[in-house]
Amino acid sequence: MNTGKDNKSNVCVAVIDDNAQLRDMSVKQLEKSGYTVLFQTGNGQEALQKLKEHDGWPDVCIIEEDFATAKLLLEKHPDLKVLISSTEDDDKSVTDMLKAGVSGYVLKFADPEEMVTAVEALSGNKKYFSVGISRIATEYFKSQS
Repeated sequence: MNTGKDNKSNVCVAVIDDNAQLRDMSVKQLEKSGYTVLFQTGNGQEALQKLKEHDGWPDVCIIEEDFATAKLLLEKHPDLKVLISSTEDDDKSVTDMLKAGVSGYVLKFADPEEMVTAVEALSGNKKYFSVGISRIATEYFKSQS
């Protein structure tokens, strides 16, 4: 019987967070859940350099709070699946990230397992948005169609 855990090890994730302690917590949580962390870094410029250095691309790139980094990476690599992890749940912040092209947005104060659920969704070519911002995402996508 396939539990799905075996497939997770084939999913590569990059974690970008300027707070080393929070970044380490995310990395440990992902690895514990069976994901491979391709790289971790503290800022967008380092992330761009690491993307150049690696043969493979991350399936999902998690960016903690840093909207400028998300925009920079998506401008250079529009096909990158970016998951924002943020405390910002206001309409403007969420809409700005959706306009930039993020594939998912998780609120930091949600259940810690939600990040793992979001990575699973994004690696399966789906989008994922925390319940706390789903109304904003739904309205945004309706306005785009």
